[in-house]
Order: sequence, then C-alpha cells, then structure tokens
Amino acid sequence: MTNEPLTLAVDIGTSSVRAMAFDLHGGIRAREQIPYPVMRPRPYFEEQDPLLVRSSTYKAIAQLLSSGSVDPSQIACISFSSQMYSILALNDEGKPLTNSLLWSDGRAETQAETMKKAKGAMWLYPRTGCPMNSIYPIAKIRWLREETPEVFGKAARFACIKEFVTTPLIGEWAVDYSMASASGMFDVAGHTWDPEALNAAGIGEFQLSEPVSGTKAFRLVPDSPLAGLGLPKDTVVFLGAGDGPLANLGSGAFEVGAINIDLGTSGAARCTSDAPITDEDASLWCFCLDDSHWAYGGIVTNVGNSYQWLASAIAEISRLSGEEAFELLNERAAAVAPGSEGLLFMPYLRKARSPYWDGRLKGTMYGLTADHGFGHMARALLEAIAYDLKSIINLMDRRIATLPHILLTGGLSRSPLIPQLLADVLGREIRIPEQNEGSIAGAAILGFSGLGKLDGLRFEQASPHFASVRPDPERKRQYEDFYGKYTRLVETFRNADLS
Repeated sequence: MTNEPLTLAVDIGTSSVRAMAFDLHGGIRAREQIPYPVMRPRPYFEEQDPLLVRSSTYKAIAQLLSSGSVDPSQIACISFSSQMYSILALNDEGKPLTNSLLWSDGRAETQAETMKKAKGAMWLYPRTGCPMNSIYPIAKIRWLREETPEVFGKAARFACIKEFVTTPLIGEWAVDYSMASASGMFDVAGHTWDPEALNAAGIGEFQLSEPVSGTKAFRLVPDSPLAGLGLPKDTVVFLGAGDGPLANLGSGAFEVGAINIDLGTSGAARCTSDAPITDEDASLWCFCLDDSHWAYGGIVTNVGNSYQWLASAIAEISRLSGEEAFELLNERAAAVAPGSEGLLFMPYLRKARSPYWDGRLKGTMYGLTADHGFGHMARALLEAIAYDLKSIINLMDRRIATLPHILLTGGLSRSPLIPQLLADVLGREIRIPEQNEGSIAGAAILGFSGLGKLDGLRFEQASPHFASVRPDPERKRQYEDFYGKYTRLVETFRNADLS
C-alpha cells in the first residue's frame, strides 16, 4: 500500500449511494454501495426519505474507510456526485418538512404547464438552460406552495439531496453550480440565482444555498458525522457536480463536442461545451459542469425502468430475478429483426422529457398483432430509446460540432444487444470505456483537479481503454426508415385530441 493521495468519491444515486477510493490513474482501491428505496405514494409521485439517504451516505463512507482496503490517512479529499433535480423543504433547524422529491416525480405538471402557457416556452430558458417542465425544482416548489401551503409556510429553506448530505460535513449551506443549474432557477452563464425564476417559484434567495464552484475547497468540520474514522484533519471536501455532467468526465467525454450516452434507470445524451448553449425551441437543457464547462443535452426518463416494467409485466419471466429477466429479454429481443416486424413501442410510462417535454405522451404499442411476442416488445422498446436519443443528438449537431464517436456508459451499456443497436440507429461508432463508472469517476476527477493534481479534466493516464462497436451499413439504412416512422407516430399522438 503506497502513500499516494486518494480521492474518496461519493455518488448519491436514485437507487443507492456508492463510495469509491480512486488513485490518480483512475484505479479503484476500495468500494462500498448501500441501496435505498424509492417511494411511490401516488401516481407520478416519486420520493425518498432524505434522512435515510443521508445516513446511508455516511455509512457507506464509514464502511469503506474501515474495510482495510485503504488507509484513511491517504484520503486527501472527498468529492461528490449526485442525482439531479431533487428538492426538499426544510424548517429553520434544517430538519425535513417533506421527503426528497425526485427527478422522476411528475406531480408538478400543472404548475409547469401553467407557467409555460402564461409566459411561453422561451421565458426563462435562455438564462436557465432548463425547458419548463415538472422535472425541475422550480415547478415542484410551486406545487408545494399551491398544494401544501401549510408546509410551504413553514419552509425556511429548500435544498437538493446533496446539500442535505454535505452541510453537516462542511458546516454551511452551499450548492455547486452544476446542481443549482438543474433547478430551473439558476443563471447558467452568470452562476447566480435568477430573480425572475425565484419569484415564479414564490421564494427568496435567502431560502436557497450559496452557489459555489464545485472545486471550491471546504474543510471537513471537526464534529462532522465522519469524525473518528481516521481521516486527516486537513481533509478537503469538494461539492463536485451533478451525476449527468460528471458522467461526461468519467466516461472520457471531456473534450468540447464529445458525446456521452449514459443508460441506467433513466438515460441521457450530453455533449461537453465551453460555453452555455440553448436552442430556439427549448428542446434540450444546458447545465454547468464546472466553472468553465457546460453539458448540453437531454434526458430520457423511460429506459431501464421501462425495461424492468416489461420484465415484471410478462408472466413467463416475472418470476425470474432481475438479472435473469434482463438476460432473457435481451436474448428474445436479439432474435427479432431490426424494426421489430412493424411494432412501435412509445415507452412513455413516465413523463416524456427530452426531446418532446410533452406530458400528453403515454406508453403505447402501435402495430401489435397476434404474430408478435414479448421479444418484439423488448426490441421495440430498446429501439424507441435509441430513436429518442437520435432526436436529441440531431438537435445537438445543429449547435455544436460533435465528435464522430459516442462514449456509452451506465448499467445498460453492458448489454450484449444495446451497443450494436445504438451504433446502427445513430450511425456512429459506439465506444464502451473499460473504466465504466461514469459519474463517480467524474467526481474523483473533479476532486483531484481541485487539489491541483491533474493536468486537465482526466485521470493521469496515457489513453483510456474501450471496446468499439461500429454501425452495420445495411441495418443503419433500415433504421433510418424505421426512425422516420417512429417520429411521425409520436407527432401524430402529440397532435391528437383525446380529451
């Protein structure tokens, strides 16, 4: 065991918290993971217990430091990644008045649509980079104000889950630029709260944390929940960034124009930019990565969660374990020809986000016949995910010179089917990094960068290793036709009046 400095990177995810100790070369010296549940009390309501998330985070760090895999005295800093878009209300003592409302929570659709209709889709977007939608805290806070005024009236502060976790460690309420930029209330170019957006939410700046650089160094306070674990007295804490932008760093998509597709419970396609980018249709979002880089892209909320729904809904495989069910779905989907023999699956079981931002879209199978089996359904679902990603990337290409290859990360990148399907639909080389940790690796890179240990936003190594998948020319040609049919179907449903 050497005495080289390590970064303890922490990723506060939707389904679990992960803690990993990284060296300067991107090597992982130790890792811990603790799962926690998502609560769905009503349709479109998705919440988590913030106290459980916070205690699980501290527990994961403690277990890593006591594992014997690393010497706690080697930890030079702690750097954070986190799920984005969450919000919770707190009283004047910093205690939760609500659960943490998640990115997938769609309760505030009425509030978002009301603001959009009153002010127009382009109202705040050029400054905040956030298309008006129920995913953003600006709409969720307004929902709390309108639907639970007794809770809203007691709220001294509103914070994301990362702030709730890190404040006891650093002794003050601060939020990194990246997490703030996913609120719908932050000026992504000026790195300040937007007064007009705050007014729309019905809150004051005093109810929010101070925005700071994700590489601003905070000292771990002596009486923090991590006291007594053997960490050096001068351990530095970096707030880091949101998991989405950090996935670009961790995947190796740090160059301007580099695209990362990250597929897990949800999915996203993002390209790295050296300036804020917005578009004339408010189709894609723009979030801060660090002080001088941004991530331009879109989120697809119906990915692994929809695949999981399909597995649980089919009697033949619902009795299997999660891994077994996915393997069987992939096997059956791989046996089906491209285009799923005419079956189109609009996977909008949850709210449709990028590139449509249209709550009217629902999960729909079109073209279903008695000749289709669940292999067709599985493949059609995966194809629909690829089609939405293609629409997002087409929009990116209009505003930034993207690189010809795409870096693919996330749990679904390990599928034997998805990388080739994406290559065929997108018509680009897909690279799957050998180091496939994405967001948490990005947090480690920001940590070492904040310490001044790295030359650029990448680990100290010659070149990353990756597997490469290239498009098949014939399937690429076929998917250009299938993609056109899919987008026409979506537009037909968007224009249909079924009220």
